[in-house]
Amino acid sequence: MKDCKMVALVLFAVVALCVTNASAQSSGSFNASGTSAACAIGDGGNFSGGAAGEGLLTTTIQTSNGAGVTLLIRPSLVTGLFTETKISQTVPTESADVGIEVCLKIDGKKDGIQGPDCIVYDQRFQQISTNLFSAIASIAHQDTCTDPSTGLPCYFDLILSTLSAHSYDFVAQVPNGKHTLTATWSVIGQQGSTPSSSVASCVGPGVLTVTQTKVFKQNGTLSF
Repeated sequence: MKDCKMVALVLFAVVALCVTNASAQSSGSFNASGTSAACAIGDGGNFSGGAAGEGLLTTTIQTSNGAGVTLLIRPSLVTGLFTETKISQTVPTESADVGIEVCLKIDGKKDGIQGPDCIVYDQRFQQISTNLFSAIASIAHQDTCTDPSTGLPCYFDLILSTLSAHSYDFVAQVPNGKHTLTATWSVIGQQGSTPSSSVASCVGPGVLTVTQTKVFKQNGTLSF
């Protein structure tokens, strides 16, 4: 009878140890960092506030032992895009292109990131084309199209300003240890490449979050 009790106690201890280890390996950890700088649209569609220039968000996390350890990394940003295109009789076509791209690195490298390491959060291409001014000048039998009330050349000016919130779930598998996660944003596009067009961008507020999870598969790997 004593032997049976001893065996039962040993089995209970083994089961408890296994459950504890499994729980320790599968339990998640979390960290985050952010910026409170906030974009706003002001007079004329111009931006105010927001994080200065191109920037980054950085946080760290300690990962545990065991196969299948996976990081769910989410940079979330409010992005703003401004485009202005102005056409006239001498400039009948104008375009503008601007966007915000977010890239992720772990310990300064792309290693371990499943799928793309850079994602376009927001991008706009704007173009205006017309033959209206030459038609008006032709009908009026004059060389140039002018505003009769001011005498100034005819023109058409389009301004667009938008604010949007975006996020993307990056997934990475990394070895045991402490890791530094860095999400950077940069401006992409033609940047108002034509003479009478202009662009601007704005970022903020933003937050970078990371959660340690676990893939419960025999080999602990993911397919991308």
